[in-house]
Amino acid sequence: MPWNPDTCKWGAPASFTDQDAANVVNAADFRQAVFVEISKKDKKTKHAFTYVTYQGFRLCVNGHIHIDGNKITGPGNSYIPGWVGWDMTTPAAAVPVIGALPLGGTFPGDDRYPHPVPVPSVNATGD
Repeated sequence: MPWNPDTCKWGAPASFTDQDAANVVNAADFRQAVFVEISKKDKKTKHAFTYVTYQGFRLCVNGHIHIDGNKITGPGNSYIPGWVGWDMTTPAAAVPVIGALPLGGTFPGDDRYPHPVPVPSVNATGD
């Protein structure tokens, strides 16, 4: 699958593959979610957004689970915004984590697409 050039304006990891996408999703720590919501349309899907750093880029992972009220009914799909046409089943270990997350945070907007991770500057004098 390719990166969407219209949404990935800040660049994206080179030579990225579907296997890399799966590795990023599996590495996602949803305990660090920046935004959690329940679908307004069907009220049966809970979404959580978190970030993973990969090859110098911050990638957003959107993990979904299916719910019925407060009960988890199963995993949904997870994907990386901007990585076109790909998703995978939300990892089993992430399902209860997403289920327990409180709603809230700030929707990431354009930050859900890849952005380069700033490299810390080094003081040349060693101070």
